[in-house]
Amino acid sequence: MSLFWMFSRQNFYKVAAYRVNFWMEMASMVLELYVVYTLWNVLFDQAPGSFGAVSLPQMITYAVLGIILMQILDIGETTVNNYIPTQVRMGLITADLMKPLDFMVHMLARDFGVLVVRLTFFLLPPLLISSWLLDLVTPTTWQTFAAFGIAVAQAWLILFFCNFLYGLISFKTLDLMGFLFTYFALLRFASGQIIPLWMYPDFLQTVVNLLPFKSIFYTPMAIYTGVMSGEAIFEALWVQTAWAAGLFLLTRLIWSRIHRHLIVQGG
Repeated sequence: MSLFWMFSRQNFYKVAAYRVNFWMEMASMVLELYVVYTLWNVLFDQAPGSFGAVSLPQMITYAVLGIILMQILDIGETTVNNYIPTQVRMGLITADLMKPLDFMVHMLARDFGVLVVRLTFFLLPPLLISSWLLDLVTPTTWQTFAAFGIAVAQAWLILFFCNFLYGLISFKTLDLMGFLFTYFALLRFASGQIIPLWMYPDFLQTVVNLLPFKSIFYTPMAIYTGVMSGEAIFEALWVQTAWAAGLFLLTRLIWSRIHRHLIVQGG
């Protein structure tokens, strides 16, 4: 565990060191928040009966939370889905494999360091400020807050395993551009991060329910906004747990097969 925290702390300092990048990301997020706030206000004014039982404050909260969560449930340059392909392409993956820590645990530690930075600066402050300025809805009970926290934690684990699996493709092919576009599109649209899943046609909802991406964004956002309540929350959390466990086993299986036949050249 000491090695895990050492690698997490190392990546925390690495990400936190780029202050200009931090303020640029923060400014970009503020702009996005303003855009989605304005957009959904206009849409509700134009077609107030098109959103079912969901109120305007709930819809704005959902959209704002989607922007904020995208900052911590990330597939950016610092996360494992980009780190592994970069290391493989440069022939530096051997340095990671030789570290005195299981490769998958090492990648988890790196991403955890990034998570701590983004939780500290990109989740709590923007969420509190947005709740004050934009009059967002907030959970009314501590149980809902706790369920939201658990949902975000499990969403991060599910995303890590998906990112890790994506990164492993680089051991078979160095050209990941096509895979990247497909993966990014699935993550954004099949997760309900941009458009709520209840607005999708029935046949698309059936497909989305068969994928893990719904558990990454839709579940914590639906819990926080009150769209999901009661028994539905517990069912959604159990589905998240099942996806996390299943993806963990799949990831270990695929990595063990790749590692067993891995030959590194160059560097």
